[in-house]
Amino acid sequence: MVKIENSKKTIINLAESLLQDKGFNGFSYANISAELGVKNAAIHYHFPSKEDLGIAVIHRYRERFKLWINNSRVKDLSPVDKLNWFFSIYSNFRADNGKVCLVGSLEAEFNSIPEGLRKEVEALHREMLTWLESTLSEGKEAGVFQFNGTPASKAALIYSSVQGALQMARALGTKKFKDVIEQHKQDLLVS
Repeated sequence: MVKIENSKKTIINLAESLLQDKGFNGFSYANISAELGVKNAAIHYHFPSKEDLGIAVIHRYRERFKLWINNSRVKDLSPVDKLNWFFSIYSNFRADNGKVCLVGSLEAEFNSIPEGLRKEVEALHREMLTWLESTLSEGKEAGVFQFNGTPASKAALIYSSVQGALQMARALGTKKFKDVIEQHKQDLLVS
């Protein structure tokens, strides 16, 4: 068995990439072990089940998201800049060979993924929606955003639309994705 540097982190990195590209049901430990040149047992050593691996990927993403939103470089941004930062997360997925967001990928398979992974996906989804809702509220109160309805409803519309735009862009190209982002900005920003 080949020893790999930071093997647990490397496995999580590969699993995250595969989740964004193929979905949870579209890859196996064999995909990871082949990429690393190791036996499946090396993967099972760190993650006894595929569910454990999926949970580790989502948990790491949740921790990263919390670090990002609590970092002063994001936390102290204006509402408009926070929204642009949020959109850039998804633009980076699109620029990364047509990958989709982890939540969007797993929500498409939600009824067929294990219960523990479902709970992690739900938690990440709620955390991201809560942050976006807060940003929209802040922008509306500051007079830089305008929209009908509640910040929670607008956050859900934007979030689901951006996830869908990533998936649509796989078939129709990056321009369609960028058009969706620009439309959201035009709809929100006070002229």
